[in-house]
Amino acid sequence: MEHTFYRRLFSAVCAIALAFTAVCPAVAAAPEETTGTPQTLTASEVKEMQQTDAAVTALTDSAAYAGMSEKERQAAALAQLDELAAQGLVKKDSIYVDAKNGMVSFTYSCGALGGILLTDTESEADAALPGPEMEDAPALLAAENGTVGNAVIYYAFDNGVNSNRYPYYSYMKDYWNGYGLDTHLDMMVTVSDLKRMADYDLAILSAHGAYYTYEYGWLWKKQATAPIILLLEKSDFWNDLRYGLELLSHRVIKVNGCYAVTGDFFGNAYRGGKLNGTIVLSETCEFYGRSGHVDTALSDGLLSGGAKAVAGFVNNVYSVYSRSMLWATVNRMIEGETLQQAIDYGLEVYGENDIVWYLNQNTGRRPHAAASYPIIQGDAAARLTAPGTATNSAAEQQTPAAA
Repeated sequence: MEHTFYRRLFSAVCAIALAFTAVCPAVAAAPEETTGTPQTLTASEVKEMQQTDAAVTALTDSAAYAGMSEKERQAAALAQLDELAAQGLVKKDSIYVDAKNGMVSFTYSCGALGGILLTDTESEADAALPGPEMEDAPALLAAENGTVGNAVIYYAFDNGVNSNRYPYYSYMKDYWNGYGLDTHLDMMVTVSDLKRMADYDLAILSAHGAYYTYEYGWLWKKQATAPIILLLEKSDFWNDLRYGLELLSHRVIKVNGCYAVTGDFFGNAYRGGKLNGTIVLSETCEFYGRSGHVDTALSDGLLSGGAKAVAGFVNNVYSVYSRSMLWATVNRMIEGETLQQAIDYGLEVYGENDIVWYLNQNTGRRPHAAASYPIIQGDAAARLTAPGTATNSAAEQQTPAAA
């Protein structure tokens, strides 16, 4: 009799659970971050996302949008998203304007996150900054004791066509190769590429950064703002299917129809310490936060994944300053210096922050509002090589990155 009672009780509990699932399918299909249950996108959900992306990029890639003020862009973005919400492609209550960070965020009907940038990734001040004449990369042999390691530059600023940035990175790649740092320049950075950072001793993130604000939670809505790294990899049907789990778990976000990654992306991709001691240098704006607020979400993800050290910038950083700091830092590390010593050398040469550097250029223009400066997390004593093993004088060469 007692066994019969417990069987009936168990059946009743199961029936209630099944009824609850049937009434609230959204709970059963919640993203991984809410339930811990892996999910994936269906073909029909991807098709709907592609419809949304087509409408978003038709706006953001247009000449009309390029000529709009930030306020006009906001109005156009909201009008487009309201239309998509009326079609059931975007969740109406998810549309959020973050004017401070220049972004309108939204949630696709499937639960993935999207955004529309209201600001340009390239500033007028950067475009007006002087650039140096390029020099031929020297055809020199590696250090006497062999190479000092290998590196990758994840270049996602632009596609390299008519670019005022790309020639410098091509030069740095050849130069570092000549001095024993086997350097690969990745010009078509994808989400999948960023899962292979462990193949390198040094990984350089040369991309645009932004801040993304979104709401999450089911019964009680919460809001989060986090730094993201913007890629040029365009969303398409097959990529959405391939990155379905990352999209639904909000480790990957789509901005202006292209993919962007969060700190959780790195933490998940390299969980268990798979980065295995890689040193990471980032040039992205707002990598460590903005407006005086330090945000370690991106670096935390990398360090939890096994990175030995992570260095990046607070606030928006002038491109020539960040590139000059990168040049000096890597050159000094090739010499055998620690990451801290190498960055300190760059600060001594180029200035303690990018406003100090900018004012020294005597452009006659006012600098941007908040100074950008580098932060190191992890092992600041990390090296590419032990002291004395590199016998070249790379750090003494004329920089191709300084103005």
